[in-house]
Amino acid sequence: MSGTPANAFVTRDGVRLHVLRWEGGGPGLVLLPGLGQSAHVFRELAPALAGDFRVIAVTPRAHGHSATPAGGYTVESFADDVRAVMDGHGLERAIVVAHSLSGTVATRLAVRSPERVRGIVYLDALHDYARWGEVMTQNPFPPPPRPDFGDREGTREWMSRYVPGFWCPALEADLMAHPGGDTAAWRWELLMGLLDDAGLHATPYAALRCPALALVADESVQTQFGWRMPMSRADLQRAEAYLRTVREPWRRTSEARFLAEAPSGRVVAVDGGHYFYLTTRERVAAEIRAFASSLTPLPT
Repeated sequence: MSGTPANAFVTRDGVRLHVLRWEGGGPGLVLLPGLGQSAHVFRELAPALAGDFRVIAVTPRAHGHSATPAGGYTVESFADDVRAVMDGHGLERAIVVAHSLSGTVATRLAVRSPERVRGIVYLDALHDYARWGEVMTQNPFPPPPRPDFGDREGTREWMSRYVPGFWCPALEADLMAHPGGDTAAWRWELLMGLLDDAGLHATPYAALRCPALALVADESVQTQFGWRMPMSRADLQRAEAYLRTVREPWRRTSEARFLAEAPSGRVVAVDGGHYFYLTTRERVAAEIRAFASSLTPLPT
């Protein structure tokens, strides 16, 4: 199975949405990237799945090669975009795999159109966005501000150092898909509306009618602060205290709510940071395949 996808576009209400498509066999699998990223970020995970699924990765509005309309920056509108992409590619039902903020989009799609979603796989996507700012401001060692999206060299250097701690072809392809200049700044302002909307409405896990698997990052000082290593003893203690008293309770509370409310929810920890689907893609692909095999087969 070739790792090279086909490019396509689907238009909903005048908004052109970019799609990458891997034409494999089997049931449909829709990949949704996190905030600020495009379908290209799945260029390394998708080929590991394309032999078993028909894989489609969606670039949300105001990301990558998709259009940037003036409105529609709500979780509900993004879910409608995903449904339009499924319609445009003849996918009656699919498993949806969502990273980070797109977990809220996948949930909304499944709640509003339960007949379209066979199951959801969340990739480090159970965060309580209402408390996101509070948790971030308590970080004792925040990285310097991220460069503007239009600054490709600066973004590449910043991401390599402060986020996943490495660089790979998928991140490079994603970076090159984003425009620079005023468009980048305008997009980021619009996308803050989506983040605000996610914080205003708790993710409705209790309304799900499909099985769901949450793969969550097994965070550590190394995954969160690898760029500061080696640390002094005092700094190491501060970092450990932040993870133990701030981030872990925040994450565990979200996981506990998911397990209590989602009718068929399951949580599995995966080694790595927020982008573990890039660093441990074979493990993630295996978890997705196992989850899919547990679902009721589609009628033939």
